Amino acid sequence: MKFSAYMFIRNGIRGGYTFMEAIENVLPFVDEFFVLDGKSDDGTFEALKGMALLDPRLRVESEEPAYMSSPKDGQGLLLGAAFDLARQKCAGDWLVQVQADTVFHPVTVLAARDFLESAGPGWNYDALEVVRHQYRWNWQEMYREDRLALIFRKASGRVAGDAINVAVKGRISRRLLPLFNKFPVADNAWIFFENISGKIAGCAEIWGALESEVKEGNSAWYDSVTGRDFRSDLKDYREKGVLPPFWKTAAAPFADKLPGNLRPLAGSVRYSVSGRFSEKGGIYSPGAVEIAELRSLAASVHIPLLHRLDCAAREVCHSIHNRIRTLLRRGGRAA
Repeated sequence: MKFSAYMFIRNGIRGGYTFMEAIENVLPFVDEFFVLDGKSDDGTFEALKGMALLDPRLRVESEEPAYMSSPKDGQGLLLGAAFDLARQKCAGDWLVQVQADTVFHPVTVLAARDFLESAGPGWNYDALEVVRHQYRWNWQEMYREDRLALIFRKASGRVAGDAINVAVKGRISRRLLPLFNKFPVADNAWIFFENISGKIAGCAEIWGALESEVKEGNSAWYDSVTGRDFRSDLKDYREKGVLPPFWKTAAAPFADKLPGNLRPLAGSVRYSVSGRFSEKGGIYSPGAVEIAELRSLAASVHIPLLHRLDCAAREVCHSIHNRIRTLLRRGGRAA
């Protein structure tokens, strides 16, 4: 079985996307990771090429997305088309869709691959449903939970809508949901307050109606969740360069809910790729000991569940077997 992951990204540095972590947490557990860059002009493409030099499984190409020269559709369908193009360039039997602002826990991808390899090609499901938490503060709920088919057979899935989900022809398994609930995928597109302008600019390239939703003074979710006024906080930041208390690490209400490798980034002044390389000394590459620890962590959650399911199945089979034997002893007559 060949396992691939893919991503579409444009100007991830300007938008504050944690794209390096998004790639790193999946790359060690796949056979290839294909990234389609949308002709970024902020250094994102160069950062991706730098990462590719450190791991040959990472392939990067650059192509201007159709939404840059087409009328905005209001639903982000052309963004989905860019993701689907990246999907088609993958060679894997099973794929993982990774958005530039969505970070998988290493346990999730490793456990999913182990499970699919043990199930074999005859397994009669076409996707695994994963759990994603949204850590946002703009026009969507804080900590919203979604269940999405982001791990799927290439032959059975295609990107749906604006690339949040995958449309799957066939059956979607929820077998690993106990594990995925414990280690959810983290969507953290708006984690950096200081990149709000870059994020808005990037979204405005895709969604023509965005301006009416995110204009200053029209961020009800931010106001209701933080108890602060978005317009005032943004004005203070632009004029004084001071982050509001809400975005300081100690005060951020979402910090304890983020994956471990994202927690230090909450409240950061800037997401610097050069700093990211120097501080981490390269890219995340777990050794044999760490992979064994991740497998042990996964087993502590989902193997007991599978054991209970297997025991329950054996109980049912045993009961049916006894019933058949009883009927045979009675000449096939029901009791």
